[in-house]
Amino acid sequence: MNVHVLGCWGAYPEAGQATTGLLVETDKHKILVDVGSGVLAQLLDVCAIPELTALIVTHHHHDHTADFGVLTYALLLARLMGKRKRPLPMYMLKGSEERMRDLSKEPLADVHIVNATSEIQIDGVRVTFAPTIHPVPCLAVRIEYSGEVFVFSADTAYSEPVIALAKNADLFLCESSMYKGQEKEAKGPGHVTAPQAGQMAGLADVKQLVLTHLPHYGNHQDLITQAMETYHGPVTLAQHRMILQVGGQQI
Repeated sequence: MNVHVLGCWGAYPEAGQATTGLLVETDKHKILVDVGSGVLAQLLDVCAIPELTALIVTHHHHDHTADFGVLTYALLLARLMGKRKRPLPMYMLKGSEERMRDLSKEPLADVHIVNATSEIQIDGVRVTFAPTIHPVPCLAVRIEYSGEVFVFSADTAYSEPVIALAKNADLFLCESSMYKGQEKEAKGPGHVTAPQAGQMAGLADVKQLVLTHLPHYGNHQDLITQAMETYHGPVTLAQHRMILQVGGQQI
């Protein structure tokens, strides 16, 4: 598997970039995980709408779903132009009445409501979840394919269920919204500091940790240093449009 980092910023995107969005690519699949602000424009550089296999939405905060509406418009136009005929499976927690009503109007939006106990099978891909600690319901995601395991924390405070979900993962993409010493500030809005991200990775015994959902201040290299205080494997910062090999190195 490869993971395309379409967006890695928390809250809002830096100029020309995007908030959370990932494209998980295998030899048979192109699965979009979250569709934050600016993500659709980044996606279309690497994947056309007809090529998408599925969409997974971790939660309904704007920085993870701001491009949801324009994605459905893209589906609409792909359908009208005859470029896509099969529905796009969308796996998510239940959203607002307005969002669910809008999705119900698009024939290609095939919505499946999931929860922390759900298991999804997508043509050989196994997807499972864990509840995170966040002000709104939110799910961490584990994707397994051909013996490779990728786990995305989504947004969370320090969480034992997320640690369990990430157990022995080849690649753990974990949010790192704040720095060492900001633990109290992080806990309220449901986020972790870099040392907490490292601690979760260490307890899960993951093979590689990549930090994402990055803050718009401070020295990001400090996030790596601080995560390495509690995790002794390889630590990388997510970067705009980087490609990560699950079980391998950055492309």
